[in-house]
Amino acid sequence: MPIDEVLKYIGLLGAFLYLASYFLLQAGYIGGNSKAYTYLNLSAASLVLVSLTTAFNAASVVIQVSWILISIFGMSRMYLLYRRIRFTDEEMEFVTEQLSELPLHLARKVLDIGLWIDGDRGAELTRQGEKNDNLIYLKEGRAEVLLNNTQIAICGPGSFIGEMTVMSGGPATATVRLISTARLLCIDAEALRALSQNEAGIASVIQNSFSRDMRLKLEATSRHVRTLNMVELGDHS
Repeated sequence: MPIDEVLKYIGLLGAFLYLASYFLLQAGYIGGNSKAYTYLNLSAASLVLVSLTTAFNAASVVIQVSWILISIFGMSRMYLLYRRIRFTDEEMEFVTEQLSELPLHLARKVLDIGLWIDGDRGAELTRQGEKNDNLIYLKEGRAEVLLNNTQIAICGPGSFIGEMTVMSGGPATATVRLISTARLLCIDAEALRALSQNEAGIASVIQNSFSRDMRLKLEATSRHVRTLNMVELGDHS
């Protein structure tokens, strides 16, 4: 294949990467400050620049070189930023389990609006019909979910509490009460909503975590209902 033909396809690949990075940004899959967005744009600019070696265009060369330099600046800035970020073991475990798709500096922002506390058995985390002031992450311990004072589910370690209404600011759909001592991360709901509005990447990752948590809760609720039914059948037999 002639070299001109090869370079043409290289340039088309670069154009595709430009379009892909912009689409992923607008769709909320990646953030403007993410490594993925920077790498995609650096790769796109480099490929287009290579394709211009046999079809020189001064304006296009200036654009691609500028894009490469800006991308390198962004990568250097992120590297220096990440070097200053510190997490405790407890925080890092939460980031790994729930925020692994977020750049570390954005994960740090989420944790900065939260507070780790110890919960006592019997403490109410939410009350049905009342507004939630916090999104709560249950790191250790167990909690019961009550709807109209009837237990409908049990939440275990790794569960979010208040996730169904935290982004809307609506009232809690159920009462959640600790049935053991617990370790909790309480994230300020209003601050989380504001942060999610300013950082699209945070909103997307948080919603993905909520979706996973909801799926696990539905599975746990189904098992809980089956267990209750078996107990009732045993009582009647």
